[in-house]
Amino acid sequence: MKQSVKGLIYFLLVEIRRPLIIFWTILFTILLVSLAFSYWLSQIEEGPFTFSLTGPIYVFFSVWGFICIKEIIPFSIKLGATRKQIWSTIGLFFLSLAMIKAVFVQFLREAIWIINDWVGIDVFRFLHPAHFLTDNWYSRMVIDVAIFSFLFVISYVIGFVFYKYGLIGGGGLLGVILLALLMTIATGDFAQFVREMIANMSLTFYIQLFAVSVVLYLCSFLLIRRMTTIKVQ
Repeated sequence: MKQSVKGLIYFLLVEIRRPLIIFWTILFTILLVSLAFSYWLSQIEEGPFTFSLTGPIYVFFSVWGFICIKEIIPFSIKLGATRKQIWSTIGLFFLSLAMIKAVFVQFLREAIWIINDWVGIDVFRFLHPAHFLTDNWYSRMVIDVAIFSFLFVISYVIGFVFYKYGLIGGGGLLGVILLALLMTIATGDFAQFVREMIANMSLTFYIQLFAVSVVLYLCSFLLIRRMTTIKVQ
């Protein structure tokens, strides 16, 4: 069993290594260009310039939940790994990845602030949900891990629906979600919900969001235990 889990972890590391390199290369390039532009703005006393360091990472986790269902899990089943091993390994792997990325982003953020102070860039700002709360290292860590995990699990579950029931099932699910969203927007309930959520925002909300992610992932075992390598078109 230990050898199978080690094999799955190695497989996940190999699969995600190249996308991670490409992702961070692009993100670092955009960041450097943004810093250079911010330096120019500082010289002409214009600004501020706002940059989201975690936004692209949110997208990254959203995509990989879907990829796990589409590619990683079917291939792992073909290799002979049990569904329980696959389910537990993927969960622990991406939770660890979320924590590592959250820590790395905090160190990167602090390093950029130090560099900005050194070269005299005073218009560069980071955009982060923690700005609505107490913006410190701890709150940013909790928020990032919660959002990373939630987006991964949501993408994971939606990906399973597409895999299990094809375009009809997956498209139908997204259609229902979109229809419900449009109805709440039309009635004004969505705007009211957003206003109340921002007004009552606290770190507890993100802790609850993480708890929801854990519960959803635990429930996903009921889906993966009947999963086959045959994808419905």
